[in-house]
Amino acid sequence: MRRHSLWAKQVSTKCYRMGNYETHDLAPVRDDERKELNLSRKVTYKQFCKHVKGDFNEGCLTEIPWNIRDSISLYERMSAAFNVITEIPPEMPLRLPHLHTLDLSYNLLETLPESFGLQFHLKTLILRNNKLKSLPESFVHLVKLEKVDLSNNLLKELPQDVGKMEVIQKLNVCGNKLRQLPLSLGASTTLVLLMAQRNRLYEPPQAICDEGSDVTLTYLRKLYKNSQPIHQKRPLTPLNEFPRVRGNQLHSAVPNPHSANMQYIQSQTHTTNTPSRIKTPLMPPLGSSSLESDVLKDRVIGLLYGAAIGDALGLATRGMSRDECSFYYNQDDLDYSQILQDKHRVLWRAGDWTSNFDSMLLVLDSVLAWAGVVDELDFAKRLKDWCQRGYPELGDSEGIILSPTIKKVTAETDFTQSPHSVANRIYLQELNAASMELNGHVFSEDERSSISSITSSMSSISSDLSPVKQRLRSVSSESEFCVGCDQACVDNGAIVRTAILGVPSFFDLAEVQNNTIRICKATHPSPLTQTASCVISLLIACMLQGKNDLQTSKEIEEIITLSRDQGRKLLVTTEERADFEYYCSLQDLDRLDVSEYGKASYCMKPLGAALICLRSRQSFKDCMMKLIMAAGDSNSNCCVAGAVLGCKFGFSHLPKHWVHGLRKKQTAWLNVKVNLLLDMIGLP
Repeated sequence: MRRHSLWAKQVSTKCYRMGNYETHDLAPVRDDERKELNLSRKVTYKQFCKHVKGDFNEGCLTEIPWNIRDSISLYERMSAAFNVITEIPPEMPLRLPHLHTLDLSYNLLETLPESFGLQFHLKTLILRNNKLKSLPESFVHLVKLEKVDLSNNLLKELPQDVGKMEVIQKLNVCGNKLRQLPLSLGASTTLVLLMAQRNRLYEPPQAICDEGSDVTLTYLRKLYKNSQPIHQKRPLTPLNEFPRVRGNQLHSAVPNPHSANMQYIQSQTHTTNTPSRIKTPLMPPLGSSSLESDVLKDRVIGLLYGAAIGDALGLATRGMSRDECSFYYNQDDLDYSQILQDKHRVLWRAGDWTSNFDSMLLVLDSVLAWAGVVDELDFAKRLKDWCQRGYPELGDSEGIILSPTIKKVTAETDFTQSPHSVANRIYLQELNAASMELNGHVFSEDERSSISSITSSMSSISSDLSPVKQRLRSVSSESEFCVGCDQACVDNGAIVRTAILGVPSFFDLAEVQNNTIRICKATHPSPLTQTASCVISLLIACMLQGKNDLQTSKEIEEIITLSRDQGRKLLVTTEERADFEYYCSLQDLDRLDVSEYGKASYCMKPLGAALICLRSRQSFKDCMMKLIMAAGDSNSNCCVAGAVLGCKFGFSHLPKHWVHGLRKKQTAWLNVKVNLLLDMIGLP
């Protein structure tokens, strides 16, 4: 057996091979030989170009030298780049057992031996620019391997368990013929860099991998997470299930996709599936939400149903006193059928929502009709038409307008042509009129007429009531007219419709705010109204982004602060800012004072109600019941707070009897719109 020419003395060394002991007479190596064996060929630029083209130098090694193959060496690093080595000898792990770095780049390797997995100490492996077509199954047993460069080879696949390697951190597989990256890469907790450009990938799509490591890893991790079975405790109360009917199926080139959720992840890139993206204009870009697609869908549906439930149930106590609320209703629970039927509430059937949620649906209809674009002119036309006809498909003959501001601006002949100008003109007229009224509130002719009509009706039936009920009815009839706002154009007619504007472009808060301002200014140009509306839509957007844990007070406060700071920029005067800060800081309903005279329908009341409920650690039902029993302009306050809480808890966790108690005709009609919205977002 050959011996190294510089070894000074003989030693006897045993190695275990295939169950038998072999004895070799070996000599120790020098310290410098223990560190690195450099067999790489130094090349000039011209030589490099020739080597890459296959014009090899005569001095290139064609195989690992025999003195390495036939003896045990203690080298820790080995480099043999720019040669024409075609194979790694199977005995190499036994001859170089201590290698932690191996560089065989720019050779002609086509395969690695199965024994390669015995290089237990290997940390860095550089095999770029070879002709590797496959990797041995034992490759995943390199338990200390941290960095792997397999770029510019002929690999068509990677070992399926490559992501399970214990300490893998960096993997470069650019410039191969890969069709699919192993799903296990998405499970790796150590992998920080993955390069897979210039392949033929369909999963993840090559377009995603070409965007870089971060995008690729994000995709794979979502893909892996969605592929795992979800083992959840069966809830004591079954969760709500939304009847999802997909209109725009995402046709993918992926053979045998793991699930619809994975198709959703794939379709999120702007650079692939263009036909699908035309059908899904509201599809968020990859990584824009930390939520799984099912959770994101649940929150969007929860927003709409939460608002509908809040509006329909809140009607029960609108304009009542606290005593009336306690008298007519159970403080712990409420059903639509229990809602008192009086001259105000009889306008709606049990389980029907009011004009608050109707106006939110007008915004949604506009977004759906314009393929995700928010347009104030289209909204103005829809609002005008609704005021005149309501929703005929639901049996309406006209819209029941609760906001005096909306009633005034939509009455103008040029409203549909220039809603912002009309609303601003009405706003200035109201401000001028208010500045001339020094003796308190002055009722308009319409208000006087309404008061006279309802008072007369109440008198005609008072003889049929017991003395107690007569008194309660009298208080109720008076309190209904206190559900208003003395300040010009700052009632809650705009804020009740803007929560849905947190959905389109939820990943871009600036766009969310711009959309909200445009729709708000169509009827309510006041900075206070714009600010309150923006805070609500921004809260929704933040919750859909999923960056914060909504179960912790600290992180809820973070999204409130972010939304508040964005909205505050719209305010002009010190008084406005002080009022805004007051309502944003509220922690309990008593300080909100929902029945405050002259301010019951003030736009800051629903904002304060929503923030109080969001901060609360109570359930959707408990928060709603407290807000309902507080009365005031309860259906408006509950509509806004219901949207925020519905987004927080999700549709599946809303009280079942409140979901199913809504009118069936209305919910069937609503579900069609919700399904269209989910289609536009691309949600499965």
